[in-house]
Amino acid sequence: MKKIFKCGLIVAGMLALAPIGMTAVNTPTPVYAAQKIYGMGKMYTIPKSLRGTWYSKSRKVRITAHTYNGKTVYHQNTKAIPERIWNPSNKAQMREQNRLIHATRNKLAGYYTNRAGGKYFTVAPWIGFEEWDMFKAKTMKVNGKTVKYLDYSNGYTGTKFFKSRSLARKYETVKSFV
Repeated sequence: MKKIFKCGLIVAGMLALAPIGMTAVNTPTPVYAAQKIYGMGKMYTIPKSLRGTWYSKSRKVRITAHTYNGKTVYHQNTKAIPERIWNPSNKAQMREQNRLIHATRNKLAGYYTNRAGGKYFTVAPWIGFEEWDMFKAKTMKVNGKTVKYLDYSNGYTGTKFFKSRSLARKYETVKSFV
């Protein structure tokens, strides 16, 4: 009986001291400074004519007042981005460029681009090379009906986005005469 009593006291003592020991082991979590995002302005307000969910035969695009496919669009001042970020010349600068690319993976730059068909609204990665999406709201007449669509280009290919999948399947290959 004495042996069971002693074991019970030892177990009770260990259980009483266990929470105290666990609280003393906690260490503070390090806080890292956020990567500086060069040239970041205020949020871009996308024109109402481009907003909504648009469909092509193979792709869906969702544009809201301040986002493109869930990524926030900002004004970008490219002159505020140092040359070492655009054209890194050593490993340290390449690491800094990669950190900035990682920090801005959910941020896009919004601006207008002049093309042969007029001004296109363009969204591009913060630090990206030839990765952009350009849109312009247009209309076309097919069989006497006026159909609104987004003319899309990325500089190499182009397509049309419509308000519904059925319109996209039906009219994507039709040439616009307007």
